[in-house]
Amino acid sequence: MTSAPPPNERFLTAPRAFLEPQGKPEPGRPHSGDVLMDSRPTSTVSSGLGKDVRQHYPNARPPKSTSTVDYVHVTYEDADAVNALFNKVFKKHRSRHHFDWKFWQNPAGPPAGSIAREKATGRCLATGIGQRRRAWVNGKEQFGACLCEVASDPEERGGGRMWRETMMDFCFTANDIDGIHWAYGGQSTDSAIKVGERWFGYRVILELVPWELRLGTRHSLQHRLGALGPTLAPKIAPFLDFFFRRRWRRRRFQLRATEINRFSTEFDQLWEKHRDLYPLSFFRDAKTLNWRYVDNPAWGHRIAEARRDGDLVGYIVWREWHEHGARIATVLDFWHGDDHKVILTLLDVARRKAFATGCVSLRFAIIEGRPEYHAFRSFRSSRRNPYEDVDRIICTPIPGSTPMNQDPAIYKELETVLDGKNWFYTQGDSDYRD
Repeated sequence: MTSAPPPNERFLTAPRAFLEPQGKPEPGRPHSGDVLMDSRPTSTVSSGLGKDVRQHYPNARPPKSTSTVDYVHVTYEDADAVNALFNKVFKKHRSRHHFDWKFWQNPAGPPAGSIAREKATGRCLATGIGQRRRAWVNGKEQFGACLCEVASDPEERGGGRMWRETMMDFCFTANDIDGIHWAYGGQSTDSAIKVGERWFGYRVILELVPWELRLGTRHSLQHRLGALGPTLAPKIAPFLDFFFRRRWRRRRFQLRATEINRFSTEFDQLWEKHRDLYPLSFFRDAKTLNWRYVDNPAWGHRIAEARRDGDLVGYIVWREWHEHGARIATVLDFWHGDDHKVILTLLDVARRKAFATGCVSLRFAIIEGRPEYHAFRSFRSSRRNPYEDVDRIICTPIPGSTPMNQDPAIYKELETVLDGKNWFYTQGDSDYRD
């Protein structure tokens, strides 16, 4: 398993969705033993759509090709050039296998987006592409674009102009060619939101607030003991952890929870059973889940399912990685039908299994006020994660060439999509650190 990249090794600092987080985290609060409502305002989240969603369309225009550069819809023939640009800009060595998994093996279909292609050489000079994501919106299957890789060659003059023209082209091709009417992404910076709002209609629709369950004492002891920490902490921590874990209550509720290696077709039925609980949720059928988590070439993931009387009732997915020398577990996906007992059971199983592999915390970025939030806060060792920032999720309409004259069903879809209260969303619904 590879380690997660540090936050400053995300994607290009351009006005887009998937960038490194900014802002100061709120310190953890003392635990009272009760589930409390948090009165902290989320002032950055947009509120109110107005009477017509068409007013939120970005003022896009078709890009203008030049004597040396064409702006074109991305195809598989461009894969080598797009991946080469990614590796050059971010100084990575991503393989074609990884690139193909991320964009072309996706069961939802090929990516949406555009590139600036040099006419003479075929090189990719700028790119704006996103994963196609199947979503269930108002009881129907729809598609959104998870905008996840945007870059321009830093050695080319006019790279900023080419990037903007490429993104303008995205506003047309994703709608007209791919049939996708909206894009979204997470971990947005202040600058990305500001410029993206002006040029491409970005709006913050919801926030994921990072919380964590502390799983042991070794990591904190190493910090508290200073120079003696590396020597004394491994000796003292097992003794303290014994008493620390004795305070953990098992939360089984006559549910049986086990770890699995792959999602079976039974998970298709679980997805269909609960999808209408939410106006918008992304597909969680077995094929999608196996692509996203099991077949992922960059990361290993752990999966636990819950059953009641033999029937599948929920699952949780988490990723274990290293940060500053400590092993961390991060929840990426959770499907539970808003059943409080299922939520508590799966969180308890995940924390115990993560503790057994040496993780110092189980992290979960949560939409506050939802069932997951109340369950997470009911654990005695829960706190606001002091190390990570709020993950702000943006969304924007993709206008296409006839933004004011589309099927009325599209505008109805956008009314739901542009209101974050309608979303069921976890960090695995983006290309989180992939």
